[in-house]
Amino acid sequence: MQHLIARSLAVTIVTIVILFFTGSHAVASSPARDQLAATIDSIIKILEDDTLKSDANAALRREALRKVIFERFDFEKMSQLSLARHWRGRTSAERQTFVRLFSRLLEDTYVAKIEAYNDEKVRYVKEQIRDDKAQIDTVVVSDTIEIPIDYRMYAAEDGQWRVYDMVVEGVSLVANYRSQFSRMLESDSFESLIRQLEEKTGSNS
Repeated sequence: MQHLIARSLAVTIVTIVILFFTGSHAVASSPARDQLAATIDSIIKILEDDTLKSDANAALRREALRKVIFERFDFEKMSQLSLARHWRGRTSAERQTFVRLFSRLLEDTYVAKIEAYNDEKVRYVKEQIRDDKAQIDTVVVSDTIEIPIDYRMYAAEDGQWRVYDMVVEGVSLVANYRSQFSRMLESDSFESLIRQLEEKTGSNS
């Protein structure tokens, strides 16, 4: 089952690279888009900070990146949506453990890929706002490829718009993990899933 988690990371890696390598502000924008763009700008500013580029300052750089990431991404909601129906049967302690480990898995993957910043660009093509939900459709452009990616966000009670899912070339990050976790839990235990997440993140519950 370990290869299932590893394979699911492929979508995560692609989405985070795309998210943080954006820089276009060409069209009129909504509050959701503006807040996402502000996060992106903060990430790029950290990556371009000469005082944080050295290996000696890697820990400081990563801490700065994590702080900005957690302000925009709702990893707890992503965790709940990814576990889906299996969430309901878990105790409070089990939920907390899963959220901690799954968030760490996403965070570690994100930060590692963000640091490979290469000045890719994005074109914002469409925004859909309905009540407290938003979807921002973009196309990421490099020298050789164009990749469509949609960001799904919700309006939190504090007035901030937070990312709860991303769709790359028609593949949802949350749906991808939900499918992987569902198959794993149909043939193995929740404890086994937790152990695999611990191995991936180097954590102990």
